[in-house]
Amino acid sequence: MIQTAKLLTLPLSFLLAGYGFHASHSSVPVLYDMPAEHSTPAFTRIFHNGAYFVVPSSLICSISTAYLAYTLPSQRTLWSIACGAQLLTLPWTAVVMLPGINKLIAISQSKVKQEKATASLEARQLLTRWNAQNAVRASLFLVAGLAALRAMAGSI
Repeated sequence: MIQTAKLLTLPLSFLLAGYGFHASHSSVPVLYDMPAEHSTPAFTRIFHNGAYFVVPSSLICSISTAYLAYTLPSQRTLWSIACGAQLLTLPWTAVVMLPGINKLIAISQSKVKQEKATASLEARQLLTRWNAQNAVRASLFLVAGLAALRAMAGSI
């Protein structure tokens, strides 16, 4: 069971980090200069599609790292760091990111809001803010992956 947890945690942490950094540096910035009628529906789709990968992968990593922190006392600190970094993504997303995400989704569902958001640049500002917030979340996944890598390297 320990080996399985390690085999799940390490690649998934780095995949989550890469997925997040990709969205922040390649996918979402392309939407900045588009009118809200195009950018917000595209963002909504990116967000919902990403949830199919990010949520279950994050849960698997969190459970695996918590299990490893519990069962491997000699590496408890590193696995706890990995688990903590993984778990921090949940309140970060819910408290910091979700208000802006919900605004973008609401804009995507109304032509009036889209026109208003294009004229006021609100959609661009929300996308830019989401981008920075998502980079923080991706960094937390990276910290989890690096802590897991260090723990695994120390056990060789």
